[in-house]
Amino acid sequence: MTTALTEREPFGRSTLTRRRGILWFLLLAFAGAWIPWGIAAAAGYSLDNPSVQLLTGAFTPAIAAIITRRWITREGFADSGLRPRFGTQWRSYLTAALLPIGVLAAALLLAVLLGMWRPALHDFGSGTVLFLVLAPIIPVLAAPIFFGEEFGWTTYLRDRLLPGRPVATTFATGVIWGVWHWPLPWVGYLGSGGSAADAFIAMLLWLPLSIELEFLIGWLWARSGSVWPPALLHGGSNLVVALGLELFVGNAGPSGASITLLMCAAYLPVVAWIVVTTRLGGPRNATPKTGR
Repeated sequence: MTTALTEREPFGRSTLTRRRGILWFLLLAFAGAWIPWGIAAAAGYSLDNPSVQLLTGAFTPAIAAIITRRWITREGFADSGLRPRFGTQWRSYLTAALLPIGVLAAALLLAVLLGMWRPALHDFGSGTVLFLVLAPIIPVLAAPIFFGEEFGWTTYLRDRLLPGRPVATTFATGVIWGVWHWPLPWVGYLGSGGSAADAFIAMLLWLPLSIELEFLIGWLWARSGSVWPPALLHGGSNLVVALGLELFVGNAGPSGASITLLMCAAYLPVVAWIVVTTRLGGPRNATPKTGR
């Protein structure tokens, strides 16, 4: 299996430059999101509002990566995965679009087995039917939005964090990505509707969910060499898996924490398959040269 980076050096800069880039990227990504989130909450806006999400942190990681690449490390965008590569990587796109449907089905089956959802009692009205019809298309429509995170966390940070150690760097990126979400339960997003304990639980659950999702995203990134399949998968995770579970199971009573745990359980077999079959390796995780 090859990726775009077989055609060029993945970093081409010194270890010191790489580390400086990581630090600046993290500073810009965290401050650029956490400060606007706090301002929005103080002004009375909720992060449940999609417009507020778009105007605050949705594109902050991408902006941080652009600033870092262009002006701080000056390494450019050769390894940034902007090329779609659809002609050779259409299978990656198909996987990214359809995998969330499979994960949703697995999560719903688990919900039935655990007694959290009884399909016979569900109202399969026009809204549910429309969601099922649009499920394969939703990730495609959402990809430009979720590019805002993937261009930062996956196509910039993941390759540079612990190069040469694909499993470790994917895990570490997922942890950092999860921590980045931590203010959200306090500013009107997931887990904000209950007590402070509910918010803390939501914070903790961001970690396993982000780690697992980063393994899936990292696999598609290593496989395709393009940011777009990861963006599709991210959009499908949020708007097919999470939204679908809320639509089907959430109305039956389980809490947001229970829904997140269902997602984690459904993702786990895919993550295990990726790790066991060593599908995260390859030149994208090569150790950078120590030259200039």
